[in-house]
Amino acid sequence: MLKKIQSIIYKFNQSLLRMAENTLNLTSKRATDQAENNIPKKKTKKQIGSLGQSEGCRRKIAMVVAYNGKGYFGVQVNPGFQTIESDILPALSKIGAITQAEAECPAKMWFQRGSRTDKNVSAAGQIFSLKAVLVPDLIIKLNEELPPQIRAFGFVRTTNGFDSKNWCDSRTYMYMTPTFAFAPIEKFITDDYRTTSDILERIRAILKKFVGTHKFHNFTSGVKYEEACAKRYIINFECSDPYVRDGIEFITIRVKGQSFMLHQIRKMIGLTMAIVRGYCPESTIEASWGPEKVDVPKASGLGLVLEELHFLGYNKKFGCDGIHEPIDWSKHKEDMDKFKEEHIISSIVAQEKEERVTFNWLRTLQNHNFDQNRLYGPEHPWYFMHKKLKKMSPKGTNENEAASVVQHSQEPDLENQQTDTSSLVDHSEKSITLEPILCSERTFNVCSKMTDPSSSAFDCQTSQSLESTQNSERTIEIFSNDTENHFNNVHDKVKLESEETENNRQSQITSN
Repeated sequence: MLKKIQSIIYKFNQSLLRMAENTLNLTSKRATDQAENNIPKKKTKKQIGSLGQSEGCRRKIAMVVAYNGKGYFGVQVNPGFQTIESDILPALSKIGAITQAEAECPAKMWFQRGSRTDKNVSAAGQIFSLKAVLVPDLIIKLNEELPPQIRAFGFVRTTNGFDSKNWCDSRTYMYMTPTFAFAPIEKFITDDYRTTSDILERIRAILKKFVGTHKFHNFTSGVKYEEACAKRYIINFECSDPYVRDGIEFITIRVKGQSFMLHQIRKMIGLTMAIVRGYCPESTIEASWGPEKVDVPKASGLGLVLEELHFLGYNKKFGCDGIHEPIDWSKHKEDMDKFKEEHIISSIVAQEKEERVTFNWLRTLQNHNFDQNRLYGPEHPWYFMHKKLKKMSPKGTNENEAASVVQHSQEPDLENQQTDTSSLVDHSEKSITLEPILCSERTFNVCSKMTDPSSSAFDCQTSQSLESTQNSERTIEIFSNDTENHFNNVHDKVKLESEETENNRQSQITSN
């Protein structure tokens, strides 16, 4: 019995020893683990993935396209009108990059354009984002289906969530215009006109006033002063040095902004032209940012070109991740510049020389009243022009005579004007100091006869214009008389019908 008790005690002591050893081992292990945790661990590098197979698969891409907008009604699809996208989408369908259903409904392939362009506006770097099948030689096959004035240059694969409109940080536009658009109103302009350094400095000073965040509700349509979308941020607004193309001196204005509203750029440049020419003071710019309505002229759309779209935010986030390519077209710059010169710049110069687009637009400036009350109605020249004519008219000319000069109420005798004012011509300057009846076809015809025969003056068909004006006035008078007679006849007819109805009603009551 004693031996059994001794064995039990021995076993119990052995178990206590094992428990103590295990406790010591566990404590030392914990201390070791804590020491190891305090040692900084080396970061393991992430394995960089890849985009996988591209050719023959449907992938999200950003594609750069340039086009001459002449003859097109903007870039966006518009049923019944010829647009840039109405040529690109069927071409993509023909080469198998998208289906016919996607061409008819671009939203099915997540199609988006980086920036919209208006009628006759060109682009040297438009970006389209879409999901397309990456067929072999996609760009080459696409260009074979496109007209010569539209060209695709390349594409890059993007993230599935990429949108060329929403990911675009800023946009750069250029506007090419002849320098005579900024000539003083009293200056007689020809193809030989050359601007001065003082005018260039004033243009640059005025353009700088637009830089920053302002309310541009007066520079578009359908936007009120109170709306948040009226605020736009202009980053940069610059004017180049003058250069000569086909005998006409041009300048290029570049504007970079976060985003632009409809007609905003053309109206900013139009107002700048009006200020430099002397139609309104510089304070009109500040007035246009206020709640009051300001009549801002819209410059011609011929020289406007979408030059570049910027994706700095996307390139910073995804362009350096080792998987996606940055949106950068520098490798296509030579081809893009060549297309821009041959199909866009040359077209602008040719149209300006043949159609006199800017010159004809300048004639409409006198119909704007800017931030002043229109005292003489829309059919008369602007109020300040009338005041300037009064001030510059010779002594002894009364107000009625000055007004008659502005309104062109009488046809001038061209031969007498030529002989009477020949002493005012300065052939060396190719300018003339006549009363500034701005952009009058008759005035330019008179001046062209008085200038040097070798100079290239504008060909203004005065007699046809005067005859057309007189015919228009007679047509309006006849139309007004016919309208009044028609209204009287309708009124009499309605009156007779109402009387007959009343008589019938009375007869029915009597019979009942």
